[in-house]
Amino acid sequence: MAVTLAGADSPGEHLQLAAFTAAAAVFFIWVGRRQRSTGRSLIAPNETTRTADRLVPPPPPTRGHRTAGCVWIGVGGIFVLPAVFNVVAAIRGLIG
Repeated sequence: MAVTLAGADSPGEHLQLAAFTAAAAVFFIWVGRRQRSTGRSLIAPNETTRTADRLVPPPPPTRGHRTAGCVWIGVGGIFVLPAVFNVVAAIRGLIG
């Protein structure tokens, strides 16, 4: 079924795939939560920048960045499901 589509045959391969997809899920959810809470991109942090003889303030928070944060959280949520399926497949491979 869905687990056989992953191409893993042994429980160890299933656990490797589960670890990779869980790490991707954690990363995308972290990015999304940070972007949603600050309203700023990860590239443009909240700090002022010094250029030559003056300070440049950070860009203001935008609704678009908050919306993008929600999208990143959704992408991270999509990666959670394969991680769960691969853990279950590894357990089934070890038990029976």
